[in-house]
Amino acid sequence: MNDGPQPRRPRAMSWRAMFWRAPGAQVYLLLAMLVGTAAVCGGCAGTAARVCAQAPDVLFAAIDDSLVIDPFLKLDPATQAARRARADDAARAAGRESAALDRLRLLAEAALAAPDDPDHWLALAEARRAAGDRLHTASALEGAAAAVRRLNDPGAPLAARGATYRREAALATALARAWYHYDRADWDEADRWALLALQLEPSGPAGLKVRGLIQARMGQTSRVMQISEELQRQDLFNTYGRWIEAANDETQDRLRGALNYYLAQRPSPEHALECFRDMGELAERVAEWTLAAHWYEQSAASGPLAGDPCCRRLLLPRLESGENGQPAREVPVWLGLEHLYVTGSLSAYARYAWEQFSAAVPGPERDLWAGLAVEAAGIRQRRLPGDPWSLRVRGLVFAASGRDDQARDDLRAASEAFAKAGLPADARTEAELGRLLLERQDLPAAGLRLARAVELDPNAAAPWCHLGAVRARNGDETGALTAFTRAIELAPGDPTAWYNRGLLHMQAHRLDEAERDLGHAATLAPDNAGIARLLQEVRVAKGRVRDGAPKR
Repeated sequence: MNDGPQPRRPRAMSWRAMFWRAPGAQVYLLLAMLVGTAAVCGGCAGTAARVCAQAPDVLFAAIDDSLVIDPFLKLDPATQAARRARADDAARAAGRESAALDRLRLLAEAALAAPDDPDHWLALAEARRAAGDRLHTASALEGAAAAVRRLNDPGAPLAARGATYRREAALATALARAWYHYDRADWDEADRWALLALQLEPSGPAGLKVRGLIQARMGQTSRVMQISEELQRQDLFNTYGRWIEAANDETQDRLRGALNYYLAQRPSPEHALECFRDMGELAERVAEWTLAAHWYEQSAASGPLAGDPCCRRLLLPRLESGENGQPAREVPVWLGLEHLYVTGSLSAYARYAWEQFSAAVPGPERDLWAGLAVEAAGIRQRRLPGDPWSLRVRGLVFAASGRDDQARDDLRAASEAFAKAGLPADARTEAELGRLLLERQDLPAAGLRLARAVELDPNAAAPWCHLGAVRARNGDETGALTAFTRAIELAPGDPTAWYNRGLLHMQAHRLDEAERDLGHAATLAPDNAGIARLLQEVRVAKGRVRDGAPKR
């Protein structure tokens, strides 16, 4: 039976945010705890053009029928036709465009010009995924799914493409979503979309390949073997069987067995980037550094951004510290559009994103790096459950972003994971967890964490200051003075410990010492009204003492 004009196949998916801590805060030592907050985001070319310094300036409203497709379908036929022609022109121009940023803008223009066409959304999703832009990849895939749903509407303009096209568009969307979630290590969600692909095309090799990998990552060995055998039955020379079985061995912690599979692997072109990336990650885990670098280079060379000036290679230190006190080993990472992870070591990228976040001033750039660091650490945590370094980075970003409950959970889990792995305790983890527990007024737990932090790193000023706060609240004046004094010695330009020690002197009626320390704090933080007010109180009290008035 003829369903109408010859169906057009969807474009093939070839792959793919104490006391006193900051000037201006209200400051009350021993009377209340202040919760601190901070604002809360060779295959490729060696240098990045300046135009790549920012992500594309493309407006993405929520991809929803009522917001995007319905208004388009209410246009008169002539206007719709003009919009479709404009979308096709933009899509063709994108195919000729060599610069990633301009290609993304053209594909976005096509998708928004004719939002009921799944082809445009799928092409945009593929390009965004290639650039490492996971947030907008998800939006584009939502657009594709919405467009596919509308193909079933009676009288839909694109219904004339026929039932075969509708099925193939739905299949391409399901496969794209499965691979997107595989990238993010969202195994359950990835498996849901792979299953849908297999419902649309039972025993289809594309669905079997991605589901085999997902099941391997989920530890479903019996199903992995069934899928691997079926793929081999369909094509004796398919290369996915080794990839799937290597992923299964890795999940079962048979790392050398996984490496042996990979040594004989010759990835298929359509997903070579992902396969080589998995191979590089496994080589990192077993400290085969030359292999890891080689496979990451192959991954980058296999991707759509190979040679693009908006994709650059960096050599970066890993999250994990080096052995025997050595610096962390450096490994290659490829960035798309100056910010986004394309391929290479996810460990090194997570550390890089964290460091960029830490160095940024409050604002959109810092928010962006916060989101990217949390995402990278989250992916690593899902791929390597219980990894202390990933938990540490995510917890530190949450702590610096005011997400205290999540920070406490991650940092506590990181501390336990370091111990479970037989690794030394981490001073920064203990210090931040101690600060968070202090702000929650859990003084016993905070004191233990902070004491451990200063033992691990005696030259870090902040945990000494927070430890002083705990001791002061516990009535240990001598211990508090010692801790505050040590904090001052280590960071004399930070007004926090000066203020806290001055207030401690004031509470003990040592007014000269209080005036000296509070005066120093006021000099360092001249805009802080709380310090100025307290300093004035001390000076008034000293005047009363000089005049013989009773102390209050």
